[in-house]
Amino acid sequence: MRQAYFQIFKTTVREYSAYRLNFILWRLRMFLNLLLNFFLWSAVFEKRPDFGAYSKDAMISYILYASLISTFVMGSRTAEIGGYINDGTIINILLKPVSFFKYYFARDMTDKVMNIAFALLELGLVLLLFKTKIILPQQPLLFFLFFINGILLAFFMNLLLSFIGFWTPEIWAPRFLFMMLVFFISGSYFPLNLLSSTLYPLLLLTPFPYLFYLPTQMLIGQVDSTYIYRQLFFSTMWVFLLYGFTMAVWKKGNKTFSFWGK
Repeated sequence: MRQAYFQIFKTTVREYSAYRLNFILWRLRMFLNLLLNFFLWSAVFEKRPDFGAYSKDAMISYILYASLISTFVMGSRTAEIGGYINDGTIINILLKPVSFFKYYFARDMTDKVMNIAFALLELGLVLLLFKTKIILPQQPLLFFLFFINGILLAFFMNLLLSFIGFWTPEIWAPRFLFMMLVFFISGSYFPLNLLSSTLYPLLLLTPFPYLFYLPTQMLIGQVDSTYIYRQLFFSTMWVFLLYGFTMAVWKKGNKTFSFWGK
């Protein structure tokens, strides 16, 4: 069985080799987005030593680490599932001698490995070109726990978005809007604790801060230790809730599944 998943990994890598320009343009877009955020916050700190609870080094470290984590966590091949449902190609995947979910998790991990390799290179370029100082990673064990939960949360969210294809061919627009919202309220562009004291606790009740914000906070050592285990509980709870919801939607979608023949 391990050999089967290794073959999935190799096949997915070959797909990237076949569509190199698409992947390069995607990485260029992500790099430009990182530079935009980097220059924006660098400009903020030109005339002030701190912003909220963050020094310049802490904020720049947050932005760079968040970019790296989001690249890995949100890397996914599940966007293609909706189209496969609409045209019936998903039948070919269901007939494979591997679990559908394990198959796509293996493809997702390949996507993450490919993206993180380039993201590390991009991070190195920023550090080299701009002589940037960053905080060395803190609290590795807690970071790892939140990081794993973030990967699972993103996987189930992406699957749920793709399963919209069971009921409508309009898949791209909901995914695009949802992803734009996720990147904003997950702390990819700024630390969420800069928000108001009313909005911030409410966001912590949702699954989104556990994608990027909390793992990044672990790395820069900016987490309130009083609430950290409660937040770990909430992130784990959301993993199980989204898993259950994903399975329910999958079963419901399979019962109503139909497509036009070729």
